Amino acid sequence: MPSQVDFRRVLKTQRTIEGSLLEESAAVWCVLLQAQHATWSWQGLSPGDYLEIGVLHGKSASVLASFSHEYGNTLTIVDPEIREETKRTLNSLSPRIRYIDSVSERLPQSDYYAANRRQIAFAHIDGMHRFSAVISDLQVCETLLANFGIISVDDFHTDLFPQIPAAVYKYLYSGVSDLCIFLVGLNKAYLCRNIAKKYYREFSGKQLLPSLEALGQRLTLVKTDRNDSFDAFGIAGFYENRIFGSEHPIWE
Repeated sequence: MPSQVDFRRVLKTQRTIEGSLLEESAAVWCVLLQAQHATWSWQGLSPGDYLEIGVLHGKSASVLASFSHEYGNTLTIVDPEIREETKRTLNSLSPRIRYIDSVSERLPQSDYYAANRRQIAFAHIDGMHRFSAVISDLQVCETLLANFGIISVDDFHTDLFPQIPAAVYKYLYSGVSDLCIFLVGLNKAYLCRNIAKKYYREFSGKQLLPSLEALGQRLTLVKTDRNDSFDAFGIAGFYENRIFGSEHPIWE
């Protein structure tokens, strides 16, 4: 499905907002949001809304706001302290933003939670970085996630927050989750439901790099192991080759 969103404008906008979102990750979001949007036209599937847990200045939320403006869906922001300047920034990008001034752990008791089960197309977890909070946010987002939705987990595999990957892996391998990681890198992990794993894995392996290169992002796709328990791609700063590792499916 052709994109209705001007990716370069989205990337330019987020550059003007204070925050720590990597330019490369912002570009990955653009490409994945378009891939997720393509599923809305599939038989039996429908449009979904966006969710961000933890907003601060609104840098990453600006990407979601720009897409919601073009696609006509709603972005919900959950944070116990949402700054008025952040609201002004995001409202200038889209009129379809809802704000919930609350800690995310209270979402299961909210009307929003009851009304949006299996409805969310893209969720960004960037709230409290404590081990227990990450697990709670994953539980919430999995309940809300649509069949072909995506969850982005921030500050994944960074030295400052080792508890984040620990919490994610504990949750995934607890035996009760229907989620899997399909892409890791640039401080983020990307999760989907198992029913969507084949779609996002094939997209990552075949279309992610060319789409990023069209945005001026020269990166390396990494595949150094294949295992049913963990079969994600890595995305990293450019090495000597566009693809690193001997386990990429294009070599089958």
